[in-house]
Amino acid sequence: MVLCLTDEGVRKLKKAIKEGKINPNKLLAMTSVERRAFFDKFLTEEQAKIVNILFEKKLLLKNQEKGIVNWAREITGIGRESKLATIQKIKDTYAEKARRKFDPAENESFLNELTADIYGKRYRADVSLEEAQQITELSQDVQKTLEKRNEDLTWNTKEDALDFGSAKVALDNYTGVLQKATKKPYLDIKEEGISRTVIKAGGIATNFIAENARAIVASVDNSFWGRQGISALFRPATSKLWAKNFAKSFQDIYKTLGGGTKAGNAILDGVKAEIYSRPNYSKGLYEMGEKLDIGISEEEFPTSAPEKIPALGRVFKAAEVAYTAGAMRLRADIADKFYGMAEKINVDMTDKIEVGAINALVNDMTGRGSMKLSKETQATMNKMFFSIKFFKANLNKITKPFTGKTKFTRKQAGINLLTTISSIAVILAIAKALNPDSVEEDPTSANFGKIRLKNTRIDITGGMSPILTLIARIFTNNTKSSITGLKREMKGFGVSDGMDALWNFTENKFSPLGSTIKELVERKTFEGDKPTFLNMIKNLTVPMIIEGAFDTHKIDGIGMALLAFIADGIGISVNTYSFNDNWNNKDTQEMKEFKENIGQEKFNKANKEYVQKVNDYISTDGFIKLSDKEKEKQLIKVKNRIKKIIFKKY
Repeated sequence: MVLCLTDEGVRKLKKAIKEGKINPNKLLAMTSVERRAFFDKFLTEEQAKIVNILFEKKLLLKNQEKGIVNWAREITGIGRESKLATIQKIKDTYAEKARRKFDPAENESFLNELTADIYGKRYRADVSLEEAQQITELSQDVQKTLEKRNEDLTWNTKEDALDFGSAKVALDNYTGVLQKATKKPYLDIKEEGISRTVIKAGGIATNFIAENARAIVASVDNSFWGRQGISALFRPATSKLWAKNFAKSFQDIYKTLGGGTKAGNAILDGVKAEIYSRPNYSKGLYEMGEKLDIGISEEEFPTSAPEKIPALGRVFKAAEVAYTAGAMRLRADIADKFYGMAEKINVDMTDKIEVGAINALVNDMTGRGSMKLSKETQATMNKMFFSIKFFKANLNKITKPFTGKTKFTRKQAGINLLTTISSIAVILAIAKALNPDSVEEDPTSANFGKIRLKNTRIDITGGMSPILTLIARIFTNNTKSSITGLKREMKGFGVSDGMDALWNFTENKFSPLGSTIKELVERKTFEGDKPTFLNMIKNLTVPMIIEGAFDTHKIDGIGMALLAFIADGIGISVNTYSFNDNWNNKDTQEMKEFKENIGQEKFNKANKEYVQKVNDYISTDGFIKLSDKEKEKQLIKVKNRIKKIIFKKY
């Protein structure tokens, strides 16, 4: 146990020992709780707890005198003179220590208090004596099941293996509850003052909104498979694992919708128990080096609070269970596959760098890129951005063939990238053969890597195409409009440049809360309208799958909306947009007079008709076949002509 005391803390302890305020007689007479409170006078709460644990551990040694002397030296670094004085004080109190040692009731209480402190440190939670006893019993259950495990870390029966997994899950769940209770924020005006309490309350409220909004917006679907897990589908070696677990995810949804939260939690516990029962878990491979992300909360579901919403809570819980259980199963299955492949070519599976690199590769394949940031920094970023680890995973898929830590993982990452690219290319080639206008070959267009049907774009790359488009735009210094097909060089006054491209990419990754804040700052929504209270509520509460289908219905009709709903439901991102020009945001004298003459209702109707006519023209073959220069000139002429026609009509 590493003890880090401040210089001020050490100074106070030394002074207290010299003045006799700290001596073995007083310390031994105290209970563990009283002793912690006593050390609180000199140290922070966390340091006092550690100092007390160290003290009580020394008392369990055979030579208690030497143990307590060592304790005093460890916490203060005292010299020989103070050491001799401390020894004398220990001798003076040793008789009392011996009495306590042979008093069964008092010794049992002492050991229980020590156990509570040790568990509290291990699980980073406040642990009472009763809770410590419960942890001990659950730990003993785990130990009993381990006695049935063979020396080669295998099990004789599947039941024995699952018994261990179930006992481990029970212990994890109990300590997890204690950790959540410890981390639960609280407000105390008397202790912290009004200003700090107000700031803290604001932070709690912001965190509550950010976590719940992201969880709700990401729900009502089974999207893991077409986004985070799509690389496993594209690689032949893992495609069967993807298909098997994809089918299981719908069983999870069915059971959770029928049984609610209790059934959903049982599924998650069962998945974890099954993974803990696997031979590779017993060998420690899942936790060697960089850990395989199993049993953690997924960033799309940072909270389970929405599951308490009447009726809709079951839908939310079903989505959470399908995502979390599916991710855990697929990660463990792919990891087992890669471990086996590595062993066949004699990769050292006792090397934590080798095994950790495989675990990191599997995490990347399933949308969990590692972030070398503090937990606090990651928590802050997750409030503003939707899936920062998913973005990092997609970035790693491109770079890991060249930057992977080991030869084996560099090769496997390269195969992953090649199979992904080739699979996407085949799908796009088939789409282009069926409809030549449905596929964009220019990577500087946002349509690149997507299949376009009318005004709807279907992304089959699992979120990788925007990264490739950003790179292409920056390196070529060009951009191609995904609406008009007009290509422009990114330079000159009033023209978007590389930084604009980077910002556009970044803002598309904002979380629901981040998007709402952006709209309030810019005073306009993505569609160009002014932000309203209802618009903010929609951003924070409407699931993406529903909002996407609604947007598609408005532009491309009910048929495309149904297709968008199904595709988004399994994680294949769908975006529908077309040319839009909101006249309500134009403050020219011409527009002001036009609105005053016909009124707001007719003005909105005229604006809608104008947008529709421009969109109709953009989609004609005549416009599509024009050169970039001709498109630019012709579009200006047509827009002015249509506007004049609309103005005369109304």
